[in-house]
Amino acid sequence: MEGNKIIAISGQPVTGKGTTVKAIKKILLEQGYSEEKIHIITTGHEFRNYFNAISEFIRNHNDSEGLERLSQDPYLRIFSEKQEYRDILIDTILKLRRKNIDTSNLSIEEANNLKEFSDLRKVVDTIIDTGIAEMGEEINATPRPGEIWLIDSRLAFHNIPSAFSVRLTSTPQVAAERLFNDNNRGKEDNTYANVQEALKAREKRRIGEQKRYIERYGIDLENEENYDLIIDTSYATIEEISSTILKCLDYYMERKYFSKKWTSPKTLLPLQDEMDTIRSGFSSGKKLEEIEEDIKVNGFLPNRPIEIIEVDGYKYIIEGHHRNFASAHLNKTLVPYEIIAKDDEKIPGYSGGTARQRAQSLKNYFLYGHEGFIGEKFSYKEVYPEIYEMLTPKKTVPEDR
Repeated sequence: MEGNKIIAISGQPVTGKGTTVKAIKKILLEQGYSEEKIHIITTGHEFRNYFNAISEFIRNHNDSEGLERLSQDPYLRIFSEKQEYRDILIDTILKLRRKNIDTSNLSIEEANNLKEFSDLRKVVDTIIDTGIAEMGEEINATPRPGEIWLIDSRLAFHNIPSAFSVRLTSTPQVAAERLFNDNNRGKEDNTYANVQEALKAREKRRIGEQKRYIERYGIDLENEENYDLIIDTSYATIEEISSTILKCLDYYMERKYFSKKWTSPKTLLPLQDEMDTIRSGFSSGKKLEEIEEDIKVNGFLPNRPIEIIEVDGYKYIIEGHHRNFASAHLNKTLVPYEIIAKDDEKIPGYSGGTARQRAQSLKNYFLYGHEGFIGEKFSYKEVYPEIYEMLTPKKTVPEDR
């Protein structure tokens, strides 16, 4: 692939973007990269730096010292250089003072929700976006072998089109549990009374971000076509998330096919009983233990996705039961998959009708059986409690005679 190694990592709120960047760096250092050849850029940190500098300026602004202070601060200098930006900054100060809005302890989240801050927010977004785009052009101006850039930014895939773009996702429930239990996040994320409250806050943030980027840039962050790789981090370890990104980056740079979507084996529902899974694979002729040995030696090959159907958001295995459950048996937390049909679409090469009709063949003993042979650490009830409940026979209470 032409260009240098640039990984642009985007993601829904609370999917582990920052932690993933740190884990990738750790692997790169173990692979022999030197510290100075690994470049990490986090636009969230940049935005916080701008916000803090602007907030400090607003709190202490007076006409006599204003312009001098703007030129002295590296994050405010551009406001002294561009009249348009300076006018918006001063106008924001006037709006806040007219409304008697206390800015002494204003958080980023609170500022984002203030109408008086909206124009200034757009200015900062423009400054950061322009800087990322210019940086991408500078990086690719000359070959830089042995160097790599890790960019934690929701719009880096757009601002640097040549970057290997990664999207991290998570189920709302798992993200909410992380949010509620993580005491290291900002103060606005440490005030939830329970997981349900965190769930509402996380979804509000996700939907708000999506709406803001559509309105501001005409870009839908949830559109999967924007990304080269999409990983559901809900039940995956950070080690496998980071190693999968680097493995797929190698395929990307070499122009080799790799699966775009990855998820935990426990999110893929079986459409056969465990005895069929334990027997030799139909297509490969290999037994489960032979497939496990292949995965131990070679890892899960990115170009061998499990074929699934997706119905009402649930994922069902059509081809690849052996690979999925061999991975689960080895405690692997990510496998590649490809959706071959959704909802009422016909399944290619299958005479049994639509994806929805095929999904209806799921039986409770398919779940129990695979859980049994994988072990206690594997539970569909954890992932899909509603399906588990629906398929579990209800005990009937005899009527009084």
